[in-house]
Amino acid sequence: MKKYVVTCDYNLENLVIEEIKQKISEATEIKQFENFSHRVSFCVPNFDEQKNKSVLQKILKLRSIHSLIELKGSFYLENPTLENIKAKVMEIELPELKIATSFRVTAERYGTHNFTSMEMAKHIGHTVILRYQTPVSLTDYEHNLRIDILGSFVFVGYQITDDILSHRQGKYNKIERVFHHRAATKHSLAYHLLTLAKLKEGESLLDCTCGGGTIVLEAANIFGNKIKILAGDMHQKAIEGTKKNLKINNFDFVELQELNARHLDETIQNYVLENGKIDKIVCNLPFGVQSAKQVNMRGLYDQFLTSAEKIISKNGKIVVLTMRQGVFREVVFMIKKFKITKEYVTEAGGLYLHIFVLEKL
Repeated sequence: MKKYVVTCDYNLENLVIEEIKQKISEATEIKQFENFSHRVSFCVPNFDEQKNKSVLQKILKLRSIHSLIELKGSFYLENPTLENIKAKVMEIELPELKIATSFRVTAERYGTHNFTSMEMAKHIGHTVILRYQTPVSLTDYEHNLRIDILGSFVFVGYQITDDILSHRQGKYNKIERVFHHRAATKHSLAYHLLTLAKLKEGESLLDCTCGGGTIVLEAANIFGNKIKILAGDMHQKAIEGTKKNLKINNFDFVELQELNARHLDETIQNYVLENGKIDKIVCNLPFGVQSAKQVNMRGLYDQFLTSAEKIISKNGKIVVLTMRQGVFREVVFMIKKFKITKEYVTEAGGLYLHIFVLEKL
């Protein structure tokens, strides 16, 4: 049996668990890893070489994860010193290193300790060299030995991924970008927003504050032209940037136009749908961090939701990401046009963000 640990967005572990259940039929014991945030663990049987590769490819295609680690062992220490960690790590069998041409150590440390992550990596690396006589290579390595310490808990494994999968720059789910918006949403987070919208083939999607286009790029990469996608923004720089990102990925089926999120019923009039309505609105709303004026956000949210109610279908959904959760919640209750069916708290770039899922009253 192989055991894996994946890293993911904060506090969205349950959504990652759902994706694993849906896409990795071989996976068992899927759960939040040791109750730590940002991490989910699961097991898969150890098949023959071809089947193992097939399962691994499916895991690496998961859209909600950041990195993948094959777990080899874990332990708690009352006194986590470098010597104690080294002694316990050496009790873990790492037979792959006996025949490896080279290796490196990557260490991550969370909590208060009297050593750094780099010191831990060097200490463990030196011990592995003595034990297995395997040379170190920081760039051209066969195995990346991952050592994480979270307070007094330590886990050891092989890091499978070199790239952060949520950047979409690796082999799987690849999305090119030539324009990077300063407040861009992570692709893994965009995937969660789209999943919560429960998009289906034949439906229509609108992102009216597209920025650099992350949400529509993710949607186009998943669904292709099986859904109708409209992207818009009131800033010309964002529109031009999104246009470049769509073009380099050959997503020419995505419609792009200038839109004002405050007046969607007026500015979306050129986008004609068969039923005259949008099925799903998914967007990363402005946070108002620079102005720090919540009154401005209240006006924006009020006008956005009021105009959105006029263009969204009867059974449609709105999924938004915002940092001004209190103001947004107040506006939803005040205008009495939508109900909040789900709410999640997550983190990105040091900011705590809220995801709201809305349906019409």
